[in-house]
Amino acid sequence: MSLTVVCDARPAQPGFKAHAQRGIGRYCRELVRALEQLPRPPRLELLIQAELPDPGLAPGAPRLRAAHGTGGPPLVRRLLGQHWLARRALARPWSQGKVVHFMSHLDAPCRVGPRTVITVHDLIIQKLAHRFRGQKGRLRFGAERWLETRSLYQAARIIANSEHTKRDLVELLGLAPESITVTHLAAAPGLAAPPGPREREQVLARLGLPWEQPFFLYLGGVDQRKDLGTLLAALARLKEQNLPHHLVLAGRLQSNRAWPALAEKIRGLGLEQSVHLPGFVEEADLPALFASCLAFVYPTLYEGFGLPPLEAMACGAPVVVSRVASLPEVVGRAGILVEPGRVDEMAAALASLARDRELARELGRRGRERAAGFSWQKTAQRTLEVYREVAGEL
Repeated sequence: MSLTVVCDARPAQPGFKAHAQRGIGRYCRELVRALEQLPRPPRLELLIQAELPDPGLAPGAPRLRAAHGTGGPPLVRRLLGQHWLARRALARPWSQGKVVHFMSHLDAPCRVGPRTVITVHDLIIQKLAHRFRGQKGRLRFGAERWLETRSLYQAARIIANSEHTKRDLVELLGLAPESITVTHLAAAPGLAAPPGPREREQVLARLGLPWEQPFFLYLGGVDQRKDLGTLLAALARLKEQNLPHHLVLAGRLQSNRAWPALAEKIRGLGLEQSVHLPGFVEEADLPALFASCLAFVYPTLYEGFGLPPLEAMACGAPVVVSRVASLPEVVGRAGILVEPGRVDEMAAALASLARDRELARELGRRGRERAAGFSWQKTAQRTLEVYREVAGEL
């Protein structure tokens, strides 16, 4: 009898939290697709949120529909949906001995059944608690963290997306190393063949970007963890030296609560004409951005994996990243690593790429080679091995 796995496909559904257009949603989509393409694929069933659009994955796979909590404040509805209604939808698969895979521990109920696999993408909130506690108060903040990690102590196996995340799970939560398997993420397959100059020019023009001027690129959030202040300060130094200093900040940034402070910093540094905001960029347009920039810059203070730099490398963009967390593990020697928060190091790295096109080409070549070593096929094969181990087939 073939192995049956129930995959939590809710992260791929638009409207389910903020996952669909972010790393967790991409992980869900690419992993399910890659699992289907394996030589001996498991039989898949998908858990989805009943009132949301179908994710469009595995068309022939049966759907288990989790009801949505109704009535009461949003927080109560969310907790009800995650910790009771989702678990109720999975009661039969667990009783039948099927493997159940939650694509993120943040979506798993606090009590899970046997043969449960849970992926952990990062422990950012635990690692940087002082930045995320805000006005919640120590008691509420601690209760939320307790609730969201209970499932990890019951899971049959945990998947971490990097060795760094695995170390965090062991050091911060006391989980046994032998219960954790590392499966890296990968760039989307379409990024391996970036568009030509004409198409790149058309995409940039449509996004209202300065295609006739060299620019640096950042893609991601704007919360404090991303440390865009360091990048902006480095950019101001390049402007003082009359070096290329245009920066494209891509993503839904202006609706973020951290945006007003960042906008004020841009004005304070006199960079209003240097920073360009195309807003959310569709996945199909990302290759043109990556292939056109002087360098992709990622000054973050913490990442569980760091998918955007890997995607940039797949398109041949030189990358400059912080020497923190999982980023050295992902980038290796294919990019420039700088100490986090060091404006002088960041400015020197950007200046070197602006001045030395041969260095930029060499890093682009190394980046392509490095990115080619990560693939969703490898991720799916290792994930399938975890399923089989949990199911007792190995």
